[in-house]
Amino acid sequence: MYSCNDFERLFLRYKLEGIPAGVSIEKFCMSNNIPYNLFAKWYKDARKKIIPVQILGTPSLEVEMQEISSPIPEQKPEVDTRLSSHTELRILVDIRMSNGVHINQKNLS
Repeated sequence: MYSCNDFERLFLRYKLEGIPAGVSIEKFCMSNNIPYNLFAKWYKDARKKIIPVQILGTPSLEVEMQEISSPIPEQKPEVDTRLSSHTELRILVDIRMSNGVHINQKNLS
C-alpha cells in the first residue's frame, strides 16, 4: 500500500526529473513501479488546485524603515490620525474562490 508521502515524493521527483526529460506522468509512474490509477486518485483527492496570485504592488523598504525609525510622539494628537493621514499605507486582501467563498479583509498594515 502506498502512502500520501510516497505519492508526494513521486510527484516532486516527476517535477524535477520527468518534466525536464519530457516524460509523461503515466510513463514515470510505470518506470517507478507505481500504478498510475492510484497516483491519479491521490492527485485528485489530496492535491488542491493552486491558483496563482498576482500582487500589484508592495511597500518600498524606505517607507518601512521610516516607520521603524520614526520616534513615537509623546503628545496625544487632537485629531484622529487614521482619518487625517492619507499617506498611511493600508492593504486590502480580496480572495474569491470558484466554489463561492469570498474572503475580504480591509485596513491591514
